[in-house]
Amino acid sequence: MIESLSHIVFALGGGLGAVARHMLAQLITHRFPISTLLVNVTGSLMLGAGIVMLSSNNLFITEHEQRLVFGFCGGFTTFSSFAYQTIDLHRKHRFGHAAINIAANLVLCFIAFCVGGALFRG
Repeated sequence: MIESLSHIVFALGGGLGAVARHMLAQLITHRFPISTLLVNVTGSLMLGAGIVMLSSNNLFITEHEQRLVFGFCGGFTTFSSFAYQTIDLHRKHRFGHAAINIAANLVLCFIAFCVGGALFRG
């Protein structure tokens, strides 16, 4: 029963993350896939912060809250959209945009993850 509830909570988090991602994509439209970049960077920041918060001795968080955080971040971030949009830019011969998209997502997401962790580290 407890394991089933954990899966339900994880799925709920994933669903909420996916809805949040979709809403953001509807609000921000541009020739460059900026909404995906923003989602990936923000999701990396949240996950970095979440991991530090979850591992902190000073913070009590239940297993269900942990599943909710990881589910949300997993549903919110959009690596598959990033891959598709990069290939689409390449197909349209927008090679510069494709290269910038790859570099920006990789570099900014790693930085955001570290910043998210640093914000909540003692």
